[in-house]
Amino acid sequence: MKFAFCHFNYLPHSGLSRDFRRILEECQNRGHEVEIFVRTWEGPAIESEPKVTCLNDWRDHFRSNHRKDKAYHNKVQDQLRMKRFDAVIGFNKMPGLDVYYGADVCYIARDAKKSIPKSIRYLQRALKTIYPHKNLRKLIRKILLHAPGFDFRSLYKLTPRYQHLFRFENAVFGTASQTLILSLSKREKKVFQEYYHTDNSRFMLLPPTLSKKDRKPAQNRFGTRYQMRKDFDIEPDELLLLFIGSGFETKGLDRAVKALASLPLRLQQRTQLMVIGRDHANDYLDLAKKLGVNARVHFVGGRDDIREWYAAGDLLIHPAYRENTGTVLLEAIVAGVPVLTTEVCGYAEHVEQAKAGIVLPEPFEQSQLNYKLENILSSPTIRKKWSNNGLRYGENEDLYHMPIDAVDIIEKHCQNNVEKKMGRAQRPDESIQYLDQSLPIEIFQGAHLGQIMQIQKRGELIRTGLGRETRRHKFGNKTYYIKTHTGVGWREIIKNWTYLRPPVLGAKNEWHGVHHLRRHGISTLTIAGYGTSYKKAANRQSFIITEEIGGSISLEELGYEWQKNPPKTRSDLRYKRWLIRRVARMARTIHQSGANHRDFYLCHFLLRRAYDKGKLSTNKSTLHVIDLHRMQIRRQTPERWKLKDISGLRYSCLTLIESGILTSRDLYRFIADYMGISLRETLSGDALFWNEVISKAENLYAAEQRKNVQNLPQQANPAPSARMLQ
Repeated sequence: MKFAFCHFNYLPHSGLSRDFRRILEECQNRGHEVEIFVRTWEGPAIESEPKVTCLNDWRDHFRSNHRKDKAYHNKVQDQLRMKRFDAVIGFNKMPGLDVYYGADVCYIARDAKKSIPKSIRYLQRALKTIYPHKNLRKLIRKILLHAPGFDFRSLYKLTPRYQHLFRFENAVFGTASQTLILSLSKREKKVFQEYYHTDNSRFMLLPPTLSKKDRKPAQNRFGTRYQMRKDFDIEPDELLLLFIGSGFETKGLDRAVKALASLPLRLQQRTQLMVIGRDHANDYLDLAKKLGVNARVHFVGGRDDIREWYAAGDLLIHPAYRENTGTVLLEAIVAGVPVLTTEVCGYAEHVEQAKAGIVLPEPFEQSQLNYKLENILSSPTIRKKWSNNGLRYGENEDLYHMPIDAVDIIEKHCQNNVEKKMGRAQRPDESIQYLDQSLPIEIFQGAHLGQIMQIQKRGELIRTGLGRETRRHKFGNKTYYIKTHTGVGWREIIKNWTYLRPPVLGAKNEWHGVHHLRRHGISTLTIAGYGTSYKKAANRQSFIITEEIGGSISLEELGYEWQKNPPKTRSDLRYKRWLIRRVARMARTIHQSGANHRDFYLCHFLLRRAYDKGKLSTNKSTLHVIDLHRMQIRRQTPERWKLKDISGLRYSCLTLIESGILTSRDLYRFIADYMGISLRETLSGDALFWNEVISKAENLYAAEQRKNVQNLPQQANPAPSARMLQ
């Protein structure tokens, strides 16, 4: 067979380029003809070299990266039109691929949590020169970046860079595409499906990307360890942290430097951090200098002797912000180096399976990284145990099959490609993105958005609002809620922006909100269906179908029960304290993960109570967060949105506070769990924040009283609030 391999930039120390080369070599070993199209090629040529075409010109020196990629793609298309290939295989996202090797994270998902566009960060740096006075800079920064209701991400989506990257990614993962995707991470596959609704049949999961060269540690490990340390003036009894990989920002080098600086002085003075990889180091050198550890952080650039560095190192620290796989984690494990990493890495599961280190859960907390690093460096016995576990894990043959499996899949795809239809393009104005197989086939199979909207009308009306309606349906032995959005009109949109509030334009927020909470271990709704039209904002139609959380009551309803029969027994009081801790930790996780609920009231928590020997069980009971249609997700939750959520929660608890069911100690317990501090420390906590919470809750109560005086019309069909809002 004849294949075209497309890759933007071949770099010898890049993990993606190494995978590219191994798949290429496997194709050559099987006798396939391969022609390579790259924009740039660095490093040695390939043995038994195939034809390599570099598609660049002098104008690339004056182009931004996305314009270089666009120009490269246009030239590739010209080449492909002149030649015939059995398959076009891409290692970067671009239109026109038959097979895509999925090593990158989802760009749109990453952008959804982008805090400040790069151009705005450059503006912040410029302020240091233009306005040297620190307080004045803070004021200007606040005006520019934290104006209520304004989101720079909306502005960023209008830029040519965003439009280009979205178009190239959509060409691979969109529902109209037929590209086969070689996926490396189950986690990232779910993220792509959340944003692009890509059919399962188009994903083929590959095994880990380890090379057999990584299987054995460096020969004479102890001698290599001694020599490497001698070459870089590292004492034999010093502790050596390894940070390996280009893309320092993505892989969390700032977190690693902060963790090093947090170590007790006795430990810090015998610890070195070696940074191996190519990227701009100035910002991190400045950070290390600011934290007083610049003498202990060393940058050595890209290296070919990685196995020797593994022999010299004591711990791989990889606190990534985002990472599709993280092959370096597996390389370290099989080389006998313990690993400290974050849950966002696709290969973090191997650290846990091998019992060769620690995986920090999301949302990330710097204090946890600091604490774990100190514990690991203080425990040579644990490090030795993890090292041995990793060496044993490396004996698993399944870790080294990626190129073989990848080429098997490519060959099979080419053989079936003529007749195979992997998917059908959906109409751009009415699109059903997801329907669960549990829904009755006779009702939902082949249904378009308009039919779903009609099916919804047959159910029992639960709640209605401007442009939004929720109805209960029973299909077989399951109960579902179908919430439809039919557009709110320009008047409502303008009114919301007038009050500096983002308008709710459909079910999209709830769709992403459910996925976000589940990724962070918070129980929430189970989605059975979702779809949206692509009409203009004021008339956009959408729906979301969720399963009923059976046998549950809202915390608001539980509060009514407690007012009649307050918890008095030891088990009831223990259950109340568990609920307080659970709500506080859920709020903490939501806010630390960059999200905010915007309707954070007791009625939006559903409790499924369970009993053990006639008593309420904290181990078997579950608490769910619902009604996410106004949820916002960013990289970092602004303080004012945290304040709004917690104020709303306190407002909905006022009756319980006034009746003495929630005591002062209960409230301090909530503060302690929400802030991650001890009860003793709550007295010296953020008093300003909590005073504002109390003030805003009282204002909400006063506003509600004014509304009651105005005798607002009651809903015709009352129902328990939790069911209404589900």
